[in-house]
Amino acid sequence: MKKDNRSIIVFIIISLITFIFIVYGSELSTETVLSTNAGTKLIVKKSNSFIEYSSEDNVFIIDEEDIIYISPDILSEHLNTKAYFDPEDKIAIITTLDKVIRFYGETFKVKINNDEVDYIKPMIISDGVPLIPITQIKEYLNLETVILEENNRIIIRSLYDSEVVGEAVYSKIVLKKDKSMWSEIVEVLDSDNNIKIVGEDDGWLRVFTNHGSNAFIKKNRLKNFKEIEGIEMEVSSSIWRPENDKILLTWESVYSKNPDTRQIKEMDGLNVISPTWIELRSSSGNIKSNVSKSYINWAKKRGYKVWALFSNSFDPKLTDKFLNNSVAREKTIDRLLKLLKENNMDGINIDFENVYLKNKELLVQFVRELTPIFHENGLVVSIDVTVIGGSDNWSNFLDRKALGKVVDYMAVMTYDEHWATSPKSGSVASIGWVERGIERILEEVPAEKLLLGVPFYTRIWTEIPSSANPDKVTVKSKAISMKVARKILGRDDITKVWDEEAGQYYISYVENNKLNKIWFEDAKSIKLKTDLVKKFNLAGVAAWRRGFETEEIWSTIDSNINEK
Repeated sequence: MKKDNRSIIVFIIISLITFIFIVYGSELSTETVLSTNAGTKLIVKKSNSFIEYSSEDNVFIIDEEDIIYISPDILSEHLNTKAYFDPEDKIAIITTLDKVIRFYGETFKVKINNDEVDYIKPMIISDGVPLIPITQIKEYLNLETVILEENNRIIIRSLYDSEVVGEAVYSKIVLKKDKSMWSEIVEVLDSDNNIKIVGEDDGWLRVFTNHGSNAFIKKNRLKNFKEIEGIEMEVSSSIWRPENDKILLTWESVYSKNPDTRQIKEMDGLNVISPTWIELRSSSGNIKSNVSKSYINWAKKRGYKVWALFSNSFDPKLTDKFLNNSVAREKTIDRLLKLLKENNMDGINIDFENVYLKNKELLVQFVRELTPIFHENGLVVSIDVTVIGGSDNWSNFLDRKALGKVVDYMAVMTYDEHWATSPKSGSVASIGWVERGIERILEEVPAEKLLLGVPFYTRIWTEIPSSANPDKVTVKSKAISMKVARKILGRDDITKVWDEEAGQYYISYVENNKLNKIWFEDAKSIKLKTDLVKKFNLAGVAAWRRGFETEEIWSTIDSNINEK
């Protein structure tokens, strides 16, 4: 009887262990059984070359189910794919124009955009090297993979790459190991085999066969060379644009209290408003928000789209820590998405300024991680940039070309030619400077994505001669609205002069024994600037800021860019 009891107990324990393994086994380990042979080669095929790796290089493996794992570095360097790995948190992130694929350390967690998926295996970290199950995501990345078991070859190529092929002159194709007629024969193929050419050297062609052979053939042994184009590289297009008009955006400057919308008059042609509501507050991804639902309701009733502005608080140290933290970037994206969706907003305007040059690529990475998720939720993504040129923290940290491939719109801040602390008096945005700024950015970003920045403000420049050295002048400035500038211009003792080079009216006058200078922004100067929207067929205008303009400015811009 005791023996029977022991048997029952043993049976129960075994059954319980089996049950636990079945139910929880997938969470206990991410160990993958590998089947890569020591002699296996990975060949990354490119348009006119190839790169070969051996199994000892520790950049690829293949498991027992023939799932190929490769290093994110290979994806980034050779396969037209944007892959990023954070060694601190052991997170790998692969981005396309519409997908963000995340692998979380040595766990089973894999996400595509905001959804966890169970049909993709986790990544493997082998001797500190992350390896991605490329076989299971190759459709997202437009990759082709081939496993040649007979000669231990794995071939991967990007479908974006073109291929050059040739036909045999004779009935048989003899491929040599080296560039010599006396070299060892690698392979003999029938004439109906297309030969893929990856290079040419001294009358010999370096070729690549479907069997993974790297060999040589005399150029005169092939004929009818032709290039097979790869698939067309994806190009992002804006997910929203006005039906018939250009975009006319203005920023709403909100420092603490939202404006009383009852005091805001009609703004002809305006279709997007961007309140400065959200800012980054901590390197862990916390944000501060000043969103007003009543303001949003007011804007919607007027037919405006609302793109909340998100800034980095213009703090370079904070931004550096934030951008280098993959977990923080993801948390911030989730928080921004939740905030915009809950408040029925239409998009975001990213305004990162004063950023270290070393964070240039990480800013692009953040935008690449954010944009597919926002697009999936119908939200427009725009970003603000300066003109090209200037200091590292002000201008050079912006990779406009890379950002332009991702975002819907890029607002060019074509103002502050002479900034608040400029050592020299001058225009905020002279017409020549504005046009040159747009022309340079057009070399990197499509016109249909660019918004021309126009200032609704100007500056009073006060020049104070030094008592010790009359030739030395101290310059101070004060920003004023168009309305204030108009009052000054209306004084009897002031005469305005048209400055052809600046494309603005200019005045100078003495007050309190100090020389003051103003280059005015008004309907005439704004029309000159917005003529550039038509000249270059830009997406529209972005104006800084609402409240500084005179009433006629709206109809001036609207009728000019939309030819009403």
